[in-house]
Amino acid sequence: MEDELTTIVTVHPEPLDRMKAALVCIRKFLQRQLQFITDHPFKDRQEEASYFKNIKPQFYYHYIFEVALYNLVTGLSCGDDESKRAYYHDELRFAQRTFKEHPFLYQYYRLGGNELDDLYFVRGVAVQSVLIPEVPELDSAFSTSGDYLFAKFKAYEMLQEYIAHELSNVGKANRVTFARPGKGAEPLKWTGDQVNAIELGYGIWLSGQLNKGDASLADIMYWLGQSLDIDLARHTRRFDEIKARKLVSQTRFTDNMRDAIRQHIDNANAFRPNVLRRANRTGSKSDE
Repeated sequence: MEDELTTIVTVHPEPLDRMKAALVCIRKFLQRQLQFITDHPFKDRQEEASYFKNIKPQFYYHYIFEVALYNLVTGLSCGDDESKRAYYHDELRFAQRTFKEHPFLYQYYRLGGNELDDLYFVRGVAVQSVLIPEVPELDSAFSTSGDYLFAKFKAYEMLQEYIAHELSNVGKANRVTFARPGKGAEPLKWTGDQVNAIELGYGIWLSGQLNKGDASLADIMYWLGQSLDIDLARHTRRFDEIKARKLVSQTRFTDNMRDAIRQHIDNANAFRPNVLRRANRTGSKSDE
């Protein structure tokens, strides 16, 4: 399906034409999925929950994304750079509202929880409205309480990536370079692998280092991209690659950073044996 959608983007540059063609394509593949699970019933609740949690949202999020993207693109009016930035920042806040409206389930989505899969991803299971508010009426034969919201989370993460990419291109020709006091302007550019910058951004976000933990992932990736002159617009897809690592550590970059810092500390301490001995004696006395 993604190959067909890529072709549609190329063939239909106009927003309305793209959306109409994309929705026809997505409906076709969703209908095939429905026919498949009708012809091949799930063997148990675990298999059903896995399908509606991991597979169906990978199709349906494209539907939500294409509609949201059309509204975003057609809502942008001609104006100066400041008005464009203001528009995109407003749209980012709107997209982030989706996650704030469903904090429990979004955390469940982000952290890969599975304790409540039988509740959220099995057809016919009723969920209290306080846990799943404002979910549209969907086909009960092809929907569960949670698969729509998982698809929506994915779609709006992708929308945030798109907005961050557009923001990074607004007024890029006027980008200000970094200059230390007493030195001339010297541009700083990320020259490591893009995926390493993305791993760093997720680490900053998940550990709540900015704005007392309130900074969104999209804002952090935009800030990093602007600061380090690197395009991080596709951070969600690249992070999926990080999660899928098998032969190397999923946190390879931050592991390497930790090891490098420890090695630096060990090397520095090796040249200060007297200081270390005094520190150890002081520590021993305080323990007595």
